[in-house]
Amino acid sequence: MNNKDIEWRSKKLERVRKEIESGQLNALRELIPDDVIRGLCDDCGYYFRTRLLTPLTTIFHMISAGISREGSFQGAWQMNGQSGRSGPLSEARKRLPLEIWIQLHRWMMKEIEKESSSEKLWRGHRIIGVDGTCVSMSDEPSLVEHFGRWGSNYGPSQFPTARVVVAFNLETLINVGHQTGPNKVSEKALCRELIKEMRDGDVIVFDRLYSGSNLYAEYQRAGLEFIGQTHKSLKIECLKVVKTLGAGDLLVEMPIHLCHRYKDSSLPKTIQARLIQSRKRTDQGRREDFWIATSLVDPTKYPKQEVIAWQKKRWKVETLIEEMKVWLGADVLRSKSVEGIYKEVYARLVGLNLIHWLILKATQKHHKKVENLSVSTALRLAASYSLKMSTAPAWQLPLLYDQLLGQIAASKVPYRPNRLEPRMKKRDGNHYPKLKISRSEWRLLHDIAA
Repeated sequence: MNNKDIEWRSKKLERVRKEIESGQLNALRELIPDDVIRGLCDDCGYYFRTRLLTPLTTIFHMISAGISREGSFQGAWQMNGQSGRSGPLSEARKRLPLEIWIQLHRWMMKEIEKESSSEKLWRGHRIIGVDGTCVSMSDEPSLVEHFGRWGSNYGPSQFPTARVVVAFNLETLINVGHQTGPNKVSEKALCRELIKEMRDGDVIVFDRLYSGSNLYAEYQRAGLEFIGQTHKSLKIECLKVVKTLGAGDLLVEMPIHLCHRYKDSSLPKTIQARLIQSRKRTDQGRREDFWIATSLVDPTKYPKQEVIAWQKKRWKVETLIEEMKVWLGADVLRSKSVEGIYKEVYARLVGLNLIHWLILKATQKHHKKVENLSVSTALRLAASYSLKMSTAPAWQLPLLYDQLLGQIAASKVPYRPNRLEPRMKKRDGNHYPKLKISRSEWRLLHDIAA
């Protein structure tokens, strides 16, 4: 091959590469410039060859796999108007280091916080909702060995599962951190790792799973404040009341059990916390009283009703987890390697943050509230406008981007206070028998029978 042929091939490769990069989620690429991704690669020491599938293409392809909801390599590829084989895409995903996803997530947090003013704080605090969930994956031996199966009274699950504990800013609905681990690792252990990434003065809001006097002491030792429903086994009448702050508002002294202090000798014998009585509606429609524990003990600075309101807003985390698992397809992950699973979780959360970042920009431009805008509509609009922007001339791109923000701002979700929905299914699924062995074993048995 002579020098002329080499030069012609290089120019063709460069042209095809630019065509592929120009079709990758252009609506979201306005938020993450190309230079940022190249800079992150340099910071992580990832030096790549001039390939057809660059890190920029790989990152946005993995995000597209979540936004397309189909989750497949080809589905994400074709959503951007491209076509290609799955093999090179899989290899490109393997080459991309996990550290780049970590640094990209941190970069996004800094950029979003620059745009978010101090009005997103509550009395000088960030309000962080914390909760956990499980995600499923392929039945690969390496994944089963690392993550394990979920066990129940009916036996182990058919597929390996991983635990994920996520933290969201309840004002901006942006993910500020997460921890992923094997199924055998408890959510409390993952939460202990997660709080190390938070700032001093943050207020974490959680459900009763993350409650307990020993955990309260750990939160405060990490420089955090907390608001959470007390554990159902806590007997309020047995606690020492230090001060009565009002009706259904007590400052109490909680003992820390000896078993916790034996594991962690730095824990104190007792801890003071404020208990606030509130009322909620059960799934059956009944009203029942419960108690909220908080470290915000000053009733003048932190009124009772505002603390109760934040505990109720913790339900937003459940909605955000649903968006991650249903709308961005994190319920069943497709990677077949352990590192690929961790990358895929990051890709889903980065994609979710990009959508909420778009919503934040729409609210700032059109003076709307974040919680009133539809995430599903923003997902569809981001996908459709990406195709428009990939073929539009350069002078039209700012106009299309402003039009996108306007369409997102117009997608208002109706306000439905005190809405109650039963956690039940009305439509039956298909009554197929459950496959209790792997598909390869099933094929082998039927081949022998045939």
